[in-house]
Amino acid sequence: MPDQNEKYRIGIDVGGTFTDVVLIGETSGSVRVAKLLNADPDRSETVLRGIRRVLDEVGIASGAVSTINHGTTITTNAVIERKGARTALITNQGFRDIVEIGRFGRPPDLIYRVHEDKPQPFVERALRLGVACRIDRNGAVASDLDEAGLEAIIVLLRVEAVEAVAVCFLFSFLNPTHEEAVKAALARALPNVQVVLSSEILREFREFPRSATTIFAAYVAPVLRRYVGQLTRRLSEAGIDAPLRIFQSNGGIAEPDVLMRNPALTLLSGPAGAVVGAAQLCGAAGFHRLITMDIGGTSLDVCVVRDGQFETTRAREIDFQPVAIPMINVHTVGAGGGSIVRVDPVGRVTVGPDSVAANPGPACYAKGGTTATLTDVNMVLGLINPASFAGGEVSLAPDRSLEAIGREVATPLGLDVVAAAAGVYRVATNQIAEAIRKVTVEGGHDPAEFALVAFGGGGPLHACSVAREVGIPIVVVPRHPGLFSARGIALSDFFHDHVQSVMRKAADLDDASLMESFAPLQSLATRDLDSEGIAPELRRIELAADLRYVGQSSEITVPVKDGQGMADIVARFHQMHEQLYAYAVQGEPVEVVNVRLRAVGMVVKPPLTAFDAASGDARATLLRQIHDPDTGRPITVHVHDRASLSSGAEIAGPALVEESSSTSVLLPGCHGTVDRFGNLVIKVASA
Repeated sequence: MPDQNEKYRIGIDVGGTFTDVVLIGETSGSVRVAKLLNADPDRSETVLRGIRRVLDEVGIASGAVSTINHGTTITTNAVIERKGARTALITNQGFRDIVEIGRFGRPPDLIYRVHEDKPQPFVERALRLGVACRIDRNGAVASDLDEAGLEAIIVLLRVEAVEAVAVCFLFSFLNPTHEEAVKAALARALPNVQVVLSSEILREFREFPRSATTIFAAYVAPVLRRYVGQLTRRLSEAGIDAPLRIFQSNGGIAEPDVLMRNPALTLLSGPAGAVVGAAQLCGAAGFHRLITMDIGGTSLDVCVVRDGQFETTRAREIDFQPVAIPMINVHTVGAGGGSIVRVDPVGRVTVGPDSVAANPGPACYAKGGTTATLTDVNMVLGLINPASFAGGEVSLAPDRSLEAIGREVATPLGLDVVAAAAGVYRVATNQIAEAIRKVTVEGGHDPAEFALVAFGGGGPLHACSVAREVGIPIVVVPRHPGLFSARGIALSDFFHDHVQSVMRKAADLDDASLMESFAPLQSLATRDLDSEGIAPELRRIELAADLRYVGQSSEITVPVKDGQGMADIVARFHQMHEQLYAYAVQGEPVEVVNVRLRAVGMVVKPPLTAFDAASGDARATLLRQIHDPDTGRPITVHVHDRASLSSGAEIAGPALVEESSSTSVLLPGCHGTVDRFGNLVIKVASA
């Protein structure tokens, strides 16, 4: 019987193919999971079914749930599928085409494809509207807002049935007066229209990224508001009144009302949850230098974690439009379980980037899909147990995988089906290896100094082959790898990021002036944490500054620690510049471009439950014949039920370790051990 005084937190990850739900006891650290196929177009219904399932399995009432942390791809999908709100842009007269002009250089993907056009902006030209007004580069009002011109724009917005408006004026990050006046006028005339100001979401110079990010926020705002409202109502109707928090791209959670100030923060948040979980859970197990590898239904996501800190970036694009928000630096490629396998006219095998998603799914799902996918490849090789796939959520048909791989791959290449499947597996291994090299070698990291953390439904299936290819000595497979992102989301802290452009030479800033520039950001941080009810002792403020040599076009973000003065920060900048670019110019003047603040509301974490180390029993439940994924040769392997493995259990490859959400493949020569937290730690034999 469950402890009637126990409280539970829920983590939810709505992916492209499955919805994952994790229930964690706040006192006991117990974990219960559910994985559901996204067969219902109404994602809130799938979420509710998942919550009901874990509550019923544990035997607790909905009142025992203390909080629900929710990660979703709804805004990402709205952008990718161009199904966001009908959005308008209001900007300075003569500047409405900045989002179409973009940058001078062509994007790398198009540099040699001169016959192709860039994708169209997210706001059509007829709804990109200019109004006369101007703030100068010092933040002073150079010309007043044209009230008559604004009234004409409002009439047009009403006629065009616009749902959202992005407002972005020149230098509004220094003086938001005109943007705020536009918002007030729109609120009076069009109260049901969502209005997003650039001065509220990105107080930073560079007009193109600021405009594009503001447009993204407006474009997804009504979509996110409708979804959160619908989900909240459904939860309330089901008697679940626990507060709902939304997971962000920066790796933290936020209350919905706070997040709606900048809905763009949910873009690209999908892969971030598992990285947060890896940093916390694997760090507790003694692994502090990690490469995370998340293979889900539609994509592969990799990221570097050093000393428990995940790398972040503010340089991501969607359809060549910049998204200038802090986010975990996850590199994504189309190599998920549902990624489509093809043979092109010259005999080249490709995996992805497009995916069959949940409907109709891979051929083996027997839901109408006939396309060969990476899941079908693993099915042909015998690596997946069709009877227990996804905890029995989907009953697989192996014969359909054989048919699809035979037709789509084997016949065009003149190979038998197994040889074709093994070849595709190796192609996928190389694609994943290249993604890992991009985030490690290209960033100056040696992969041999890291452990590879494999999760997602497909991660453990490919981890040993990828680790061997890249030269990574250790693979770590946490418990419930197919739901690891949901677990990371459940354990997340509150994060709020704020920025303000400064644009002053470091020599002109004394220590007091530097700290004064953080004061407005401190006020915003206090507002956010107050509205979320974060106790003072659970608050943490992290400061940073973006520095560059005068004349450079890019900056380096330098942490600002307590007690550091301007001279210390500049010295650290020189040091970081040399680490990144192999040189520094000590006598060159340095410029402070932006100051940054992250407000953290710390959440008390449930304890990590240690496994019983008494027996260390790893007896296999049965033997199975599979095909070695690297060679295609038939081999006999031991099959282990992961739920029966206790701490200290040792497993010699070749072997399979099966659980409800995934299967770990140990290649010949690899050796696995279950650590005290239940992680499967695999020493990878070199090829």
